[in-house]
Amino acid sequence: MQLAGGEFSPAYLSRLESGTRPPTDRVMSHLCKKLKVPLSAFHTTAGSALTRALATVTSVGESLAMAAALEEALLQEPDADAVLRWQAQWVLARCYQQQGRVSEELDLLQEITALGDRTGLPDLRCRSRVRLARLLRAAGDFAQARTRVEESLALAEEHDLPYRDVVEALLTLISIDAESGQTAQARANADRLIGTLSEELPLRLKVEALWTTASVCARQGDHEAAIEPMTRALKILPSNEDPVLWMRLRMAAASMYLRTVPRDTDEARTLLDEAATGARIVGTPVHHRELLLLQCQLAFYEGRYQEARELCDRLGDRPDGISVRDQLRLDVLRNQIAIIEGDHAAAVVELERIAKEAQQSANTELSAEVWRALAEALRLAEKAGRH
Repeated sequence: MQLAGGEFSPAYLSRLESGTRPPTDRVMSHLCKKLKVPLSAFHTTAGSALTRALATVTSVGESLAMAAALEEALLQEPDADAVLRWQAQWVLARCYQQQGRVSEELDLLQEITALGDRTGLPDLRCRSRVRLARLLRAAGDFAQARTRVEESLALAEEHDLPYRDVVEALLTLISIDAESGQTAQARANADRLIGTLSEELPLRLKVEALWTTASVCARQGDHEAAIEPMTRALKILPSNEDPVLWMRLRMAAASMYLRTVPRDTDEARTLLDEAATGARIVGTPVHHRELLLLQCQLAFYEGRYQEARELCDRLGDRPDGISVRDQLRLDVLRNQIAIIEGDHAAAVVELERIAKEAQQSANTELSAEVWRALAEALRLAEKAGRH
C-alpha cells in the first residue's frame, strides 16, 4: 500500500509482485523514487565471468574453445567462491581428459584435491581423490594412487556418503591392486563388490563393476570366469546410454579376448569394429591411440605382420596419453614383430629386460605375460623359418 501511494492501485501492485503484469517505465520510475534506489537496482546481472563460462561449457560441450574460456575465467577470478572454483576446475579437468592433455589434467586434479580440502566438504574431497587416483594409476604411480583412494574410502565411510561414492572408490582400488600385481586382493574385493550391487546404482557403475571383475579374473588366468561378467556388461549397456563407455567397454573386451587361452581373434575383431564405429563419433585422441594399439595386436595375432608393423609405426615410440601398461604392451609388440622379421638378438634381450623389470616390481602377472609373448614370437619365427 505504501509503495503504491496514489500512483496505482494495490491490486495492480499485487499483479506486479506475482509477475503477471510487467511494470511500465512510469511505474519503475515511481518505485525507484519511493525506495530511493537507482533504476539499475532492478536490473538482473549476467553473473560472474566464471559462472558464465561454466554455464556455457555445461550447455555447449567440452571443446578446446570452452577449455580456454574456463581457463581465462579462472584466472580472472582467483578469489571466487571455493565451491564454484572447484566445480569449474572439475569440468576443466574433464575437458583436458577429452583432449588427451594428460599432464595438465594431472596437475589440475592435484589442485582440485587441495581445493576440495579447503572447502571442508566430504563429498568434494572424496570424489576429487578418486579421480586423481585413477589418473595416478594410469601413470604407473601405484603407491600415490592407493594412498589417495584409501583416503577417499575413509571419507565415504566416515561421512556416510552415497553408496555410489563407495563403489567408485572400490572400483579404483581394485584396478590399482590388479595393475600393481596384487591380483588375489583385487579378486577378493571384486567378488565382494559384485555381490553388493543394487538396483539403485547407476547403470554406468554396474557396467564398470562387471568390467573390472572380468579384468581381474583375466589377469589371474581365469578366462572362463572373466567372460561371464564381461558378456553381461556388454549386454546391459545400450550404445545411446553412454556412447563413450560403450566404446571403451568394447575395447576392453577385445583386449581380454586377445589374451584368453585359446585366443579368440574373431570375437576381438568384431568388438574392435564396433569400437571403431564409436570412436569415429565420440573418441578422443587417446581413445584412437588405444584402439590403434589393439588393432596392431589383432593384426599380429592373425599373422598380418607387415600390417602390424605399419600400425606400430603410426603410433610412434611413445604415444601421448596412453597408460603405462599400454606403453609396455606396445614395446612388447614391437619387439615381437622384430623377432618375426629376423632381428632376434636385440629384441630377445629387450623382452627379457622388460619381463625381469616387471618381476622385480612384484608384478608377476605382467612378467608372465611378457615371457609368454617372447616364447610365442620365437615359436612363430621358427614356424616362418626366420631363426
